[in-house]
Amino acid sequence: MSYQFNYTLPPLNAAAPKIDPNAPTYASEDGPVASLSSQECIFQIRRTGEPHVMTFQVLQAMDQCREFRTLDEHVARIQSTQPALADKRDDVRRVLESLVQRQLLVSDADFVERLAAPAAIAQAPMRAVFIRACDRPQQLVHLLATLADYERRFRAGRRYVLLDDSVLQASINEQRDLLREFARTTGCKVHYIGHAERAKIVEKLVRELPQAKAAIQSLFLRDKNASTQRFGGGRGWNMALLLSAGSRLALLDDDLRLNLKRPPFVRPGLDPNPSAPMEAAFMANMEEALGYGEDVDQDPFALHLDACGQMLGTLVRGAYPLSRQALRGMNLSRLELLSAPSRVVATQLGTYGSARTENGLWLYRLEGRSRDEFWRERASYLRNTEAQHVWFGVAQAQAKEVTGFTPFTFDNSIMLPCTSPVGRGEDSLWSALTRHAHPDAVVLELPEGIGHVQESPRQRANITRGTFVPRVNMFLRDYVQRQFGLYKAADPGQRLGLFADVLRDLAGATGQERIANLREYMGYVRADLIDRMQHQIEAATEAPVYWQADARAIVESNAKALLAKAPPRLSEWPDDIDDTGCADALVGELNGMADALEHWPALWRHAAEQGEKLLGAL
Repeated sequence: MSYQFNYTLPPLNAAAPKIDPNAPTYASEDGPVASLSSQECIFQIRRTGEPHVMTFQVLQAMDQCREFRTLDEHVARIQSTQPALADKRDDVRRVLESLVQRQLLVSDADFVERLAAPAAIAQAPMRAVFIRACDRPQQLVHLLATLADYERRFRAGRRYVLLDDSVLQASINEQRDLLREFARTTGCKVHYIGHAERAKIVEKLVRELPQAKAAIQSLFLRDKNASTQRFGGGRGWNMALLLSAGSRLALLDDDLRLNLKRPPFVRPGLDPNPSAPMEAAFMANMEEALGYGEDVDQDPFALHLDACGQMLGTLVRGAYPLSRQALRGMNLSRLELLSAPSRVVATQLGTYGSARTENGLWLYRLEGRSRDEFWRERASYLRNTEAQHVWFGVAQAQAKEVTGFTPFTFDNSIMLPCTSPVGRGEDSLWSALTRHAHPDAVVLELPEGIGHVQESPRQRANITRGTFVPRVNMFLRDYVQRQFGLYKAADPGQRLGLFADVLRDLAGATGQERIANLREYMGYVRADLIDRMQHQIEAATEAPVYWQADARAIVESNAKALLAKAPPRLSEWPDDIDDTGCADALVGELNGMADALEHWPALWRHAAEQGEKLLGAL
C-alpha cells in the first residue's frame, strides 16, 4: 500500500526563486498510496485517514514538496525534476494551490496551530527529590550543600529521599549522618533508604504479590550474584519510581550540584529539528567549567515541573513557542513528535563540569561552533578529548523520543516502566521502554545544565579510539525500539507484557538463532558508527590532521571488529566468552528483563494505591 517516488534527474537551468523570509511555507502530508489504474491512485492522509484520488503526476509533485518551502520554491523544484513541466509554471502553481485547499499541503502556520491545539492538563503533585548515592560521601557533601543553599534561597521545603546503595559501612554511617544534618539545617522532611529499609519494602511487596517475589528482589536488592556486581543505578531508579507512583518526582545523583546554568549561546523557543546537533563548550579546568554560563534565577525544580506532565502543545503556547521560520527546510514526515498530541513525561538537563559519557564518540559528531572549539589547537584538543571540563547540552528546548541520559523530573502519575536494575545505560533503556508503553510520551530537554563533578577524572580518549562494544542495556534499548509502532494496545501495562513475551521469544530460540541475532546487532551498531564517522570525515575538509587521525583510528578499529569472527560479546560479559557462552548469557539477560516487565504494572499499581504510606512507614 505504501509507495514513495523520488526523482534524481539533473536540474534544468532555471533561475532560483527569490526567497521571502516572511512568506508562508508548505509541506506535503505523509500517507499510504494504492493504485487505481495506470493513471490514478488513492492517497490517504496518515494523520487523519482522509482519502484523496489523484493522478500519479500530482502524487509525484507532492513527493517533491515534503520539506517546508514556499510555493515558488516547490514550483521550481518540480520543474527541475520533471522536464515536461519546464514551461508550465502557472499550471504547476495552480495544482499546488489546489493541494493547499485540499489540505494535502499544510502551511507552517497551520502546523504550529495544530501543535498548540491540545488543552492543558492538570499536573500531579510532587512527591520528593530522590538522590541516588553509593559509597561517595564526599560527593554527597557537595550536593547537599548546594541543596541547602537552594532551600535557603527559595524556601521550597521539599521532601528529600536518599537512596543509598553503599556497601562500605563507613560510607553508610557518614551518608546517613549527612542527611540528618541537612534535615536539621534546612527543616526539610527527609527519608534514608539503605539496605535494611529496602529489605523492609521488599518484604511488604512480596507479602502483597508473592508470585512476583523473584522479580521484586531482582528489581530492588543487591545480592552476591555476579550480575548484580555491575553498576546498580537501576535499583535506585526503580525504587524512586515505586515510591513516587501516582505523583511526580525529581531524580539526582550524588555527584551532581546545583545551581542550573544557561550557556551564552542559549536560544528561546522550541527547536523542531529531531536531529539537531548537541552543543558543547570546553574549559581548561574544573573551576572554569563550574563557573561557565549564567545562573538560572528561577527555582530549578519549579522551572522543570512547570513542563513535566504537561502537553507539549500547551508549552508551545507559552514558555517554549515554535516559530514558523524554524520549520523552513524541515521534512514534515520527520516531525512525528510535533505532529501528534505529545505529553512531556520527563525533562532533561545538560551538564557543566564532567561529561556524563563513558567514551567521547559524541565529540566527533559536534558541528559548527562546538566542533571548532573542540579541535582549535592541538594542546587543548588533547585535553578536550577526555571531556573532563565541558558544558554539554542543547542551546534550545527540544522534544526527544528517546534520551540517553537521566532525566531531571518525571511525571509518574501515569505508569512509568521500570528499568534494568544493573548495568550502565539504564537511563536510555528506561526512555525507550517509556516510549513503547506510552506512544505519545516525549522527553523535553531544556537549555540548562547542572553541575557534574566525578570523584576522579575518567580517561575517555583511549576508549573512544578503541573498538566500541555495546552494553547489555544498549542491546535491550535497541530491541525495544525495533518494536515501536507494532502494537496497538492502549494500556501501558499490556504493552510492557507484550514486550516481555517478545524477549522470552528470543530467549527461547535456538542457540544458533541467538548467536545470529547478536552478530546481526553487533554488525549493525559498528557499521552505523563507521558510516556516521565516515560522513563526518568527508564533510570536515578543514579539520586539523590530529582530529582526522583520531577519527580514522575510530573507523579502523571498528572496521576490524566488524570483519573479525569473534564471539558477539556484549560489554559486561567476560572477555574470554565463546559463542555458546554468549548465547547462554543472552538468555539470562532476556528472561530477567521479561520477568521485571511482566510484574512491574502490578507493583506500580499497588504502590500508587499506597501513596505516601510506603515512605511514611520507613
